[in-house]
Amino acid sequence: MLFQIDRQFENQQIRIPVQTREKSRLIIKVRHYRKPYTFYFDTAPVITGEDVIIVKIPKMPPSVIMELYNEKNGNVQYDSTFRVGNITSAPIVMSFSQTQIVDSTVASFAKFSDEFAENAGILSAQNSIYVSPNGKHRINYLDVIRDEKGKEMKTPARTQMQDGVGGIEIAKKYYVRHTVPGRKWTNWHEFSHLWRNVEQANELEADKNAIMIYLALGNPVVEAYNGVYRIFINTPSDMNRQRYDELNKFIRNAMGKLNNQRIAA
Repeated sequence: MLFQIDRQFENQQIRIPVQTREKSRLIIKVRHYRKPYTFYFDTAPVITGEDVIIVKIPKMPPSVIMELYNEKNGNVQYDSTFRVGNITSAPIVMSFSQTQIVDSTVASFAKFSDEFAENAGILSAQNSIYVSPNGKHRINYLDVIRDEKGKEMKTPARTQMQDGVGGIEIAKKYYVRHTVPGRKWTNWHEFSHLWRNVEQANELEADKNAIMIYLALGNPVVEAYNGVYRIFINTPSDMNRQRYDELNKFIRNAMGKLNNQRIAA
């Protein structure tokens, strides 16, 4: 099933009630109405009976297209195995907006990061360089990232600091596979290595710093989990399992704290 949802709020939360006849895995994808490689939501919850799917899109475009279908039956226009209720929209309730960020480094990166994540699918890579208006942040947009021996690395991003400018190398091959909020999470993780971490190379500290900023700006919690999951999927180990468990608890605690200091935006 396809639905067009138009912008009603700058930062929009979309509420989609669904009801399944039996336990079913529903596929839901929300994409820009015309910009390629620009998805805002892509997940597959298992639903039994009634439930509500919440999609958060900070900086909502003029319109989005939502695909919603039963994985078992494929994307058909009519499917009797589930029903969709009245789809409604409301402002996202956020902990703070970009205009309320006091730290100038965080504020300048927030705008730069959002714009790059939104347009990464249509921007040229091929070793292109994108710099924030204040000159403090730089993204080297590469087709792929290679190690010192020229071998391709299966990573979407890594950092480098040069002459006081925080640089992030981003590999388009892997980065564009992420949703827009997933790209933002990656950006904030790399930003944290450069500007927020006490111990610059500490991955767990960068994860936690990224999660707090990412969630506070109204982004969907599911992509915080997906960002963590992508880190560990190719490197399963007892240590990484412990790290995932710690980050799971951190996300839950962060959501509780942020829910107590929210504003409508």
